[in-house]
Amino acid sequence: MKLVMIAAAAALAATPALADPVERAEARVDLDQASSDAVRADAQKEDAQAEADAAQAEASALRGQADASEAEAENARIRAAQADANRDEALDRAADARSAIRDNY
Repeated sequence: MKLVMIAAAAALAATPALADPVERAEARVDLDQASSDAVRADAQKEDAQAEADAAQAEASALRGQADASEAEAENARIRAAQADANRDEALDRAADARSAIRDNY
């Protein structure tokens, strides 16, 4: 009985090798379609990688612009603080001048 089961299993396994020409042609078409799908998938992968690389480059450029803008903003804050200090110094000198004028009259 075991030999019959083994022989039947072997016959079923060998059936694809003995398939008729129509089944072989269908299998060939399926294989060709799978190959075409693989080529398309590779092309899509390459396109997606190129897009990702371009996005990365753009992000890097934008990061550089943001860093430059941040540095400009910091310089503007420093200049504003210096302008405040200069104004305070000028106000103090003006107050001193007014005081000197009052003391002379």
